[in-house]
Amino acid sequence: MYQKPSQPALIGGVVDDAVKLYRASFRRCAPIALLGALISAALDVFVIAFAHHEGMPLTGLEAALKVYQQPPIVAMGLLQVVVLLALLGALLVMQNAVANEDTRLGAGRAIGIGFTRLGRFVIATLIYVALTVLGCLLIIPGIYLSNVLCLYPVVMYVEDTGALQSLELSRRLTLGYWWHTATVLGVAVAFWLLIAMMVDFAASLVMLLGNPDTAGMQSAIQLIGDATNVFVLPMLPAAMTALYNDLQLRHRGERRA
Repeated sequence: MYQKPSQPALIGGVVDDAVKLYRASFRRCAPIALLGALISAALDVFVIAFAHHEGMPLTGLEAALKVYQQPPIVAMGLLQVVVLLALLGALLVMQNAVANEDTRLGAGRAIGIGFTRLGRFVIATLIYVALTVLGCLLIIPGIYLSNVLCLYPVVMYVEDTGALQSLELSRRLTLGYWWHTATVLGVAVAFWLLIAMMVDFAASLVMLLGNPDTAGMQSAIQLIGDATNVFVLPMLPAAMTALYNDLQLRHRGERRA
């Protein structure tokens, strides 16, 4: 049984809490993550089928970019991103329920909440990306903004706030804890990248067994990565939820002091 921390923790403690939350919530998050993996797999199969139908190679970076720039692929990719945003929201809702010992919330209801708030989530994401990209033109402001506003998804799905309010509350939460926030999420992203490297290595081994130019082999390689999404997709939301709870405790302590 997962127990929500009652006091703020150091960076290692927050990371440890994120791991505990991931483990405790995995069974209930698995159906949501599986749906996300199936959506990713469907897009990958569509891309491969489209490329072979049009006689376009997928091997090599330049060739792959040409395929992904085709209007049908762009449209399907955007649709995938929107749906995955809703599922990210569903994962956050479910992990918050586990953190608060809510055993009644099911995967179907969590997905429903994810789609119900999808409109404002998309708006907040577009604002977040725009501010970060504009800030990156000056380098330091972009890095700063990408971190202070990064908890807007958790705020939105935990507190049921609007797009602008979620971004503002994220800024308030991370105020004074920029390095704390950056380090916790940096560890989560580094672990995710490690898994991605391991998956790429596994895909490379599969390529040695056959012709990487065939549709069947390309599908097999893509599906290896898609299958790992069942385990990978809940990781970052767990880290964000644990960090959100930790920052809430820190600010409550400041108000009491």
